[in-house]
Amino acid sequence: MNQLKCCKTIATSDPAASYQAAINEHPSNGVTHGNRKKRSISDHTKYWKPGKTLRILIFEYNELSFAAVKNAASKWLPYINLNFEFIEMDEQDIFSSEEFLGDIRIDFQPSFDNSGGSRIGTDAITGDPQAPSMTLGTKFSSPYFEYTVIHEFGHALGLGHEHQHPDAGIPWDREKTYAHMISSTFTRAEVDANVFPLERSAFQAFTPYDRHSVMHYEVLNELTVGDWHQPLNLHISQGDIAAVRMIYP
Repeated sequence: MNQLKCCKTIATSDPAASYQAAINEHPSNGVTHGNRKKRSISDHTKYWKPGKTLRILIFEYNELSFAAVKNAASKWLPYINLNFEFIEMDEQDIFSSEEFLGDIRIDFQPSFDNSGGSRIGTDAITGDPQAPSMTLGTKFSSPYFEYTVIHEFGHALGLGHEHQHPDAGIPWDREKTYAHMISSTFTRAEVDANVFPLERSAFQAFTPYDRHSVMHYEVLNELTVGDWHQPLNLHISQGDIAAVRMIYP
C-alpha cells in the first residue's frame, strides 16, 4: 500500500490562551460578520490582522534551509494582505530569549522528511516562545518539499485541512485508515483530529468544499469504501486563493 504524505497540526494545550491570542491579534476572530466564512477548527478563527508583517524565524540548519522555506512560503504572498520578514537565527540565541522572536518559528527534523506540522494561525504566539510553531523535514531537494512548506504555511495562516470539510463526503473506511495512519506514527486521536470530517457548528461556516486545495490530503482508494480517491494537490488552488483573499483583504 502507498504511504500518505500528510502532516499533523499542532493542537493548542490551552484553549483560553488560544482564544485570547486570537482576539488580541484581530478582534473579529471572535465573532461572525454576516456571511464571513470561518475555517477554524475551534469556536473562533485564528487569523492574523490584515496588513501585518509576520516575522518568520528559521532555526539555523544549513545553507539550503533558508532559501527553500522562503521561496515556498512566498507562494502565498500574491494573494494575501500580509508581509513576511524572514529571519535566520542560531538556536543558542533563540533559547536565551524569553520573548517571541518570531510570529512563526520553524525548526527542521529529519524524521519529518516529506511531511511537517504546524500550529494554526495565531496559536503560534501561545505557549513556549522558544518552541517551534512549525516543523519541517530536511530533504530540501525533494519534489515534495515546496508542497510541504506551502501546506504548513496554509495552517500558519489559519487554514484547516480541506478534506475535513463537512461537505467533503469522503467515504473513509475508518478501520483501514486507522491501521494505515497509526503505522506511520499517528495515534488514533491524531487520525481523528487530522483526517476525518469536522462536524458542523453554530460557531462556524465554511467556503465551498475544494477537493483541489493544497490543504487537502491525498486520499488513497484503498482507504475508502467504493471507488473514491484524490491525488496529492501540490499547488495553491483557485479555491485556496479565493479563501485567503477573503480572510486577508
